[in-house]
Amino acid sequence: MDCAAMRGKFTQPIMLLMLKDALAAAMLIATVFSARPSQETQPAWAIKFEECLVADVFKGKPAAPTFSSSKLKNYRTVISEAARKGPNFAGHYTVAEWGCGSGCVSMGIGDAAGGRVWGGPVTTLSLPLAADVNGRNYQGLVYHKRSRLLIVDGCPNEENRRCGTYYYEFKDGLSTLLRMDLAPGKPR
Repeated sequence: MDCAAMRGKFTQPIMLLMLKDALAAAMLIATVFSARPSQETQPAWAIKFEECLVADVFKGKPAAPTFSSSKLKNYRTVISEAARKGPNFAGHYTVAEWGCGSGCVSMGIGDAAGGRVWGGPVTTLSLPLAADVNGRNYQGLVYHKRSRLLIVDGCPNEENRRCGTYYYEFKDGLSTLLRMDLAPGKPR
């Protein structure tokens, strides 16, 4: 028997074995992932985004950022890149986030319509890498395009004794604290 004849004779069984092995591997992976509990569940927020809805969302070309402080100018690249993408918060604002170390985030808020940039309600927000003593994982900055509600979930200004969830309404460049729920106990 020559090679061409042999190839035709063994191709189908090999293909069936490969398909059978791939199917078994896929079933094993599906079983492993379906058995894992989901760790990315959203907390039940005390104030809902729907409670602070905006009337409309800016749809024009975003304005170039103009900085209200020299500190924010140090982050002009990340803020400008975020601004070019358009609003992601409160109808016509863009939240820009950047890292400030392991488990830490800083932010700026820019107006897509006018270009002005403000700092956020906190300078930095640390997110403990491990869950706190109650098994709670912090979510960081949480916001929506159609809501003025900004949720700051973590340790503001890296103060571990003040970890918790802070609810702010952002309007006309001002962040107004609506509620704070301090975490009982300290993060690990």
